Amino acid sequence: MKILRIAGAYLAAAATTYVAAAAFYTQQIIAKQAAIGMVYTAGQQAETYLANFTGLWLYGLMLAVGLLIGFAVAAAVKRLLKPLAPIAYPAAGAAAVLTVIILIEAQLGGGAGVIGGARDAVGLALQALAGALGGLVFALAKGRGTL
Repeated sequence: MKILRIAGAYLAAAATTYVAAAAFYTQQIIAKQAAIGMVYTAGQQAETYLANFTGLWLYGLMLAVGLLIGFAVAAAVKRLLKPLAPIAYPAAGAAAVLTVIILIEAQLGGGAGVIGGARDAVGLALQALAGALGGLVFALAKGRGTL
């Protein structure tokens, strides 16, 4: 039963992170284009989000792997650093997302930024926030006393 709750919490966290990351990515791209005069209707914004949501599936898979590793490390670290236990999973989620972005950039050459929604400090912070939200969902969904 415990393992099912942890697995469900992980899946909820990965889904939350991906949905938020895709939304933040889309809004960052739309905001940058609006800054140069492009205008999107609400329907076009929704269509763009849906296209990004389905098109970023590989990024989502990488985020899920990063979260799995991050949450495993957080489970161990929070036992050693008890005062940090309440923020262990949100911090691990944020760190996992940033690590995934850094690794993608390193492998694909970086430059202008492979992850378009994370090309500036605000975009990068929003991607980290997506991971932190996933970590919060994981912490709440798994419940106390597990992992």
